[in-house]
Amino acid sequence: MRTEDLIADLASRATPVRPLPSPAIRALGWLGIATGFALAGLAIFGPRPGLDVLIPQPGFVWTALLALATAMFAVVASLVLAIPGAERSPVLRGATVAIAGLWGMTLVLAIVRADHGLAGISHWYVCFIRVIAIGLVPAIALVGMLRRAAPLRPGWTAALAMAAAAAAGAFAIQFICPLDDAAHALFGHFAPVIFVAVLGAVAAHSILATPSPARSRR
Repeated sequence: MRTEDLIADLASRATPVRPLPSPAIRALGWLGIATGFALAGLAIFGPRPGLDVLIPQPGFVWTALLALATAMFAVVASLVLAIPGAERSPVLRGATVAIAGLWGMTLVLAIVRADHGLAGISHWYVCFIRVIAIGLVPAIALVGMLRRAAPLRPGWTAALAMAAAAAAGAFAIQFICPLDDAAHALFGHFAPVIFVAVLGAVAAHSILATPSPARSRR
């Protein structure tokens, strides 16, 4: 087929393309999904006892806010990265990493202050699994959003997307888990966020791959 004929054939089969909403609008939509599944997790696993006493405590609020901020910054950063040329500087990515680092450092310092090492790490794997379970559908939804765009940095994009979903799950688990030990929180609440972020970076090309037109016509 000649080039002119190929162009004419492609043009005849082209359909109108609807521009994607801005990253901020898409992030708000995703946060609605994540909130819904956080509430579902709370309903399924049940709220922890004594929430009315814990919520006013600065340590509890600070940890919850760090998890929420990680989710919010990560989802916006991933959606911005999915649009070629939309990221003017890596400040948003850097802020996400900084907030997540502060979250982890807060837990490490709490372990040091408690002065009993990892003695309170019991049942961390239960929360690890629950964090990933609560964030699973939000992660799938976010990957679907990203696949509609054209990420040029798939490693960063997928890592931030997975971290956003897991951090939303970790925020929910803060109101579910009855254990207050920082070692448990480090391995059961924070570690899943790092785990899925690394997994996303490693499997980025598979996660964000979209079927080619030739393959989709078969």
